[in-house]
Amino acid sequence: MKISIFTSMTNPEERGDPWREALNCYKDLADELIIVGQDWPQEFKFSYIGEVFQEGFNKSTGDWVIHMDIDNFFHEKDMELLINTLKQNSDLPTITFPKYQIFTPDRFHNKANMCIAL
Repeated sequence: MKISIFTSMTNPEERGDPWREALNCYKDLADELIIVGQDWPQEFKFSYIGEVFQEGFNKSTGDWVIHMDIDNFFHEKDMELLINTLKQNSDLPTITFPKYQIFTPDRFHNKANMCIAL
């Protein structure tokens, strides 16, 4: 099973994104890492989000393709569970994962279930 992860980022230093940490996290899981959206237009357009997503998806060659925002991470303790979940559900078109909003190390909540594995 080959896992592709794609993310987008433009001017991550200027924006204060934790891009180095995120890319290291993704490399621990992915067989292929794709970065798109480096030339995001100055004027924001919702339609461009779809174009960047499609570009990342089209460049991905894995059996599973995971979209990650550059400020999202997988917890290291969840990597094995994530891989097993992908293997056990290879017949499904998508898988959702919980997204947690963390306030302090002991205070968080499940913000949403995100469909990020295609």
